[in-house]
Amino acid sequence: MDAGLLSLIGILVAMAFLIIASIKGLPILVVGPVSAIIVFAFSSMGPAEILENMAGAYSEDFAGFSQSNFLLFLPACILGAMLGDCGAAQKIAIKIGDVAQRLGGGKNDMMSKYLVIMGLSLITAILSFGGVSGFVVIFTIAPICREIFKKMDIPWHFVIAVAVYGGSMWTAILPGSPSVQNLMPMSYLGTEATAAPVLAIVTTLTCIVFGAWYIWFVLRRNERRGEGYLPTGKLMEENSSELDTSILGDTCTNWEFIKALLPSIVLLVCMNVILVDYDPWISLTIGCLVCYALYFNKFQNIGKTLGAGCTSTMKSIMNVSAVVGFGAAVELAPGFQYVVDNLNAIPGTPLIQLCLATNLVAGITGSASGGEAIALNLFAQRFVDMGINPDVVHRVVAVSCYGLDSMPYNGSAINRLNYTNLDYKRGYIHEFILGAIFPFINSFFCVFLASIGIV
Repeated sequence: MDAGLLSLIGILVAMAFLIIASIKGLPILVVGPVSAIIVFAFSSMGPAEILENMAGAYSEDFAGFSQSNFLLFLPACILGAMLGDCGAAQKIAIKIGDVAQRLGGGKNDMMSKYLVIMGLSLITAILSFGGVSGFVVIFTIAPICREIFKKMDIPWHFVIAVAVYGGSMWTAILPGSPSVQNLMPMSYLGTEATAAPVLAIVTTLTCIVFGAWYIWFVLRRNERRGEGYLPTGKLMEENSSELDTSILGDTCTNWEFIKALLPSIVLLVCMNVILVDYDPWISLTIGCLVCYALYFNKFQNIGKTLGAGCTSTMKSIMNVSAVVGFGAAVELAPGFQYVVDNLNAIPGTPLIQLCLATNLVAGITGSASGGEAIALNLFAQRFVDMGINPDVVHRVVAVSCYGLDSMPYNGSAINRLNYTNLDYKRGYIHEFILGAIFPFINSFFCVFLASIGIV
């Protein structure tokens, strides 16, 4: 068998192993290196050469990503932990939750339910855009959703729609977003967080409009069926003690709401206006300092909060680095050159090729940041060298990495379903439509806009 074809088969086998092992819940820090070894083994490498490449290419790219992005991940994760521990995230959720209930007007008709769901989605959007991790957002929003959904008899599975629609469908692709996925391309392409702002705004608006329509459509269908909080809320009721309901007895004044938003506002202004020519980790650090200055007396143990942020940093960056190392192994394989040589065979422009490649890698890894990192490592410079505006490459990659990443083995998807006591049959459909299918389509819409000169 031809060496290039055998190597390509090895890449496919390694990818299949990566997907299956992730679904089974095996740690990516183990799965990544093993997948790389499979790629090397199918590339006609002997044991000595495999060990050499694991210590060389794999480890170098693993360490290189960690080194390049550590200062980005650290303050981002610490800020998320601080906003949660000081109560700022909860204050935002309480205020918007109260507004959402007022929008409902105490009624249980369909329009009232729809307005409440939209209001609750706004909570996740504000928290996510302000820098709170998607893993943390669900812990804040779920207790509020349970209380309101039970009162208004809204099907419990809509909690996933609330979390995905506001939390990950569009906030990360806004120009100037502090999300890691929007900031990561900057170090590769020399761009800014506001790269290709019109592309970012238009693709964001399409997500907002589609998501709003989708929730209306599904809610109307459920109303016609007469479905309420049950049956999808049955397991949640049986395990309601798992929820942190302390937030439900709290209140939030207008000043407390503004105060809770200030760290994120300062972060966004610094990153996109005052310190636009500096590395984004500086603005993120300032956001952390502002948060501490405003809430220093609210932290029960600031050391523990910082420790939680550091733990989240190491987990996040190590997991992505493990996937980036796998990408380095793939890049060395003869089968990869075959794939690169045939990228031009994909119908359409180079931007379509970049969009599809990013989507596929994000889908394979089940991670937006992991898929984006590999795409930037392997493909970004190739397309810049072809004369494509780096700002456009930045935006296409940032939008595309949110396409197929929300597979069933995606960590955030699993976390949301587990915490809300929903199974894949009853809860994953919203994750799939709002987190994968439409973002995938939207990424190609982004390419279309770029192809007609919109930046």
